[in-house]
Amino acid sequence: MTLTVCGLIGSPFFRKILTQLNEKDVDYDVEQLSPFGAGEEFTKINPVRRIPVLKDSDNGDDWVLPDSTAIFHYLEKKIPEPALVPEDLADYGRALWFEEYADTEMASTFGLGVFRRIVFPQMQGNEPETEKALEVVRTKLPAINDYLEQALEGREWLAGPGFSVADISVAVQYANLSFAGYIPSADRWPNLAAFMARVGTRDSFAAPHVKAVAAFANMKKLTVDPKENL
Repeated sequence: MTLTVCGLIGSPFFRKILTQLNEKDVDYDVEQLSPFGAGEEFTKINPVRRIPVLKDSDNGDDWVLPDSTAIFHYLEKKIPEPALVPEDLADYGRALWFEEYADTEMASTFGLGVFRRIVFPQMQGNEPETEKALEVVRTKLPAINDYLEQALEGREWLAGPGFSVADISVAVQYANLSFAGYIPSADRWPNLAAFMARVGTRDSFAAPHVKAVAAFANMKKLTVDPKENL
């Protein structure tokens, strides 16, 4: 078996799958793949032109699977231990919801609203769109932080007693905010801050996260006034 995860370290969805495979302690290869520079062959593989993409030699040289959700649950079937989806049905449903919430609402708000406005212009040699990004931080992020703060009340993890797809999906999105310079106020959202600290102690998450930190280390970051308590 040779598993190859194709994508870029700056993608939260790419790191979502790397974290999963690290948790399962299986070997895998990484192939650099940028959706921006890829040709039409990439469109044939994934018509929405997004990363990651998974290759699995067990299914033949031409087999590929796009989309982090499809990949994650495929890998759960292929490599079931340790399980990263809860066994309890109610917790399982909750985990699927948080994965969906992270991959859609959080990714759109965090990614398009903040991360891309800070990082993408600098990749093209331009100044970051700091004020536009700060407006999103001030007007849209507090509601998401509030929701996750209450979801974590009295809980170590988001869905059941164990670390799961819910936690990975949410954590990688907040990681991308940190690359842009924003970390939620621990005073205002202590449950969320403690959750991210717990995730950060896991080698499975930390290994790809550190590589991403290095990739963005020299970029200008957001500066949020502590008095705003954001």
